[in-house]
Amino acid sequence: MAHFRVGLLGVNFTPGEQDEYQELDARARGARGHLINTHGCPAEPFGEFMKTVTVLSEGNNNDPQGTKRARQYLSAFSKRRALLADCRHKLSALETLALVLSAADRAIVFTETVQSAEQAAILLRQLGIRAKDYTSDLSRKERTERLEDFRIGRIRVLAAPKVLDEGIDVPEADVGIIVAASRSRRQMIQRMGRIIRPKTDGRSASFFVLYVRETAEDPDHGAHSSFLSEMNDNADEIEYFPSDINPQQLLHWYRSR
Repeated sequence: MAHFRVGLLGVNFTPGEQDEYQELDARARGARGHLINTHGCPAEPFGEFMKTVTVLSEGNNNDPQGTKRARQYLSAFSKRRALLADCRHKLSALETLALVLSAADRAIVFTETVQSAEQAAILLRQLGIRAKDYTSDLSRKERTERLEDFRIGRIRVLAAPKVLDEGIDVPEADVGIIVAASRSRRQMIQRMGRIIRPKTDGRSASFFVLYVRETAEDPDHGAHSSFLSEMNDNADEIEYFPSDINPQQLLHWYRSR
């Protein structure tokens, strides 16, 4: 079994982001309650709930009110997820991790959208780190070249949305950063699997999960409970970092593996 550690780093919304999140969250929760209690959608597991809601949203059924609420839920859910993924302070947290990324052999930054992958790569390049985005907007030739550059070390950090989650042979990396967490346990485990592989020199991998406090991403509010339970059983260490942690402290934690 490969050795690995997990660090969780919470950030806050800006006041404007907080107001928008609360509005979208209330809309999504209200629609979800109606879909479960009135329209027969299963509450759990979440994946089954989403499948049922998606089918209901397509119409062609005898429940036009359910279709309307399903579309309302999916719209609010999508906008809420995008807001979490592109939270301004997550980019600041990524900047705080720059010393770790500079010290890493190779690293992958997992984002939610193409835009956030591009923004992450631009930010890291501005900090002097050889980083590139890896997205579906690139041609097949460009994606192949970037993976090869990553393998040989010409690129030190790849920033990618879901295109790296499965089905692609990704070169070994020893640091992973999740900028946008997923409600899907399977997707989170897949992302961990990109980093948690036995290293040729036996060193531990390090995984950082960024999340917005007091939201659906916050582990203190039940986010990723099954995922973190599995990590507790297998990780060498799980560390919750304080909000005022600085780059040197993160680098020290990384190097103490």
